[in-house]
Order: sequence, then C-alpha cells, then structure tokens
Amino acid sequence: MTLMASVRAGMVCKEWLYLDTPDEVRRMMTSGTMSLWVAMDGEQLAAAFDMLYPGLEPYNYGYLLGFSPEKLRKVINMDTAVVHPAYRGLGLQRKLMRCAETSFAETEEHILLCTVHPDNVFSLNNVLSQGYTIEKTVALYGSIRHVLRKDI
Repeated sequence: MTLMASVRAGMVCKEWLYLDTPDEVRRMMTSGTMSLWVAMDGEQLAAAFDMLYPGLEPYNYGYLLGFSPEKLRKVINMDTAVVHPAYRGLGLQRKLMRCAETSFAETEEHILLCTVHPDNVFSLNNVLSQGYTIEKTVALYGSIRHVLRKDI
C-alpha cells in the first residue's frame, strides 16, 4: 500500500491510478479474493501487482461488458500494477502480470479483464502487447477507463 500510494503521489495525472482503501485490500487479501505478486531488489520493493477473483461481486469488470452470471464466474480482474520510479523500464509490470497468469489452473477457462486510463500510454501499450484487446471505454473511478480483455 505504501508503494502504491507513493507511486500515485508522484503522478501528474492521479486519475490514472485508482487505489482501494487499506481496509478493502486487507479484507480482499484475508478472504482470498486478492492475490499479490511483488518484485524485490534485496529489501527494496521494486514493483507490485494484484489480481482479484471477483465472482459475482459488484466490482467484477465483467458487469461493465454485460456478462452473464456464467461468464462472470470466469472473470479475473487483473487489477493494479505499480513500479517504483527507480525500476521503471525493466518490464516489471509485464513480468508480474505473466507470473500471475501462470498461477491459473490450465484446465479452466478464464476471462482476464483490466482497466487502463486511455491517456496512460505506457500501461495501455504494455497490456495490449500481452494480447489484451480494448472491449469498451467507460466512466469509472471518477474518470474514464478502457476495459481490456484476454481469454485464456
């Protein structure tokens, strides 16, 4: 949470990064709804990425695309990625997202959804380069977001 808040504080366009409250993160982590991947450089936290198994909860991005309950159950929200400024340009966002993808059971079908502010070109290009496609642009988190999808 400290890294995420620090990265957001240093951003010129703060609407590019929405952060859940510490209480929400704690609840999702303890319930098993959220999984977290980190990149460390010794004791220094270089990057973090979280994903959510939202089920039928209102924060399932599949609702934005009009998914049926059956499809909603297949959704994984590829949620928040942050990289410490000293470690940018090393592909850590991409690497953490790929690590998260390898954790899924290969026998199950998943629909990976994420949101990116259209002006956040670095993150948008990063996600597009991993095989995601823009499905829709919506008002979300007090701004606008592309909703991107990848089926695995």
